[in-house]
Amino acid sequence: MCYSLSLFSDIRTLMKRFGARPAEGMALAPAYYVSAFAFPEVPVIANRSPGLIQAFRWGLIPSWVKDREKAEAIRSKTLNARLETLRRRASFKRAVEARRCLVLTDGFFEFREVRGKKYPYFIHLKTGEPFALAGLWEAWRNPEDGREEKTFTVVTVPANPLLATIHNTKKRMPLILTPEAERAWLTRPLGMDEAGKIVEGFDASVLEAYPVSRRIAARNVDGSRMELLDRHDYPELGGD
Repeated sequence: MCYSLSLFSDIRTLMKRFGARPAEGMALAPAYYVSAFAFPEVPVIANRSPGLIQAFRWGLIPSWVKDREKAEAIRSKTLNARLETLRRRASFKRAVEARRCLVLTDGFFEFREVRGKKYPYFIHLKTGEPFALAGLWEAWRNPEDGREEKTFTVVTVPANPLLATIHNTKKRMPLILTPEAERAWLTRPLGMDEAGKIVEGFDASVLEAYPVSRRIAARNVDGSRMELLDRHDYPELGGD
């Protein structure tokens, strides 16, 4: 699963890495910890505007949702989308064909369970560069005021060996895209062969993971604090 991200790269770094410019008026402050359950705005690149970095809200609201009450109820259930069932879920089956996006990040967090206790880990590229997760997006119009809201979900897949050791209960992970796979995700039909190539094309050896403080799980955690990414060694993990 993937319910928390980190994005601290500045806009110039993102522009250089992804070959896209920010949308007009878009502001980007460093966020070392972002929880999906707060339904935050996150930088994405959508397939219909591949040269533009935009801010979409986490928690996909399908276009067919009729009112705000139902929109709020469904978005907490659409933070993630399993690659294997995209076409069987009413919330995702339209988006998977027509509305895909790149979710920009510097890393993400998962929890490892050891003897009944959970320990958070930060997972990122060894190079320290930002990268993209596969996502789907939708544009929902609120019938009460006519405003359009663009939202997204993060696509997940079975965990690779590294992530299976960390996220050792559900053994899922976000679908991490290589630079080569980013264009394919945005432009190509997603048949089983293409999906398999994208999943298998990512080499887990480029990732690094280490434990961080449980402060990230605090109710009122300040995600702008850089020290949230500091390594925190737990004696019970044996220096892992």
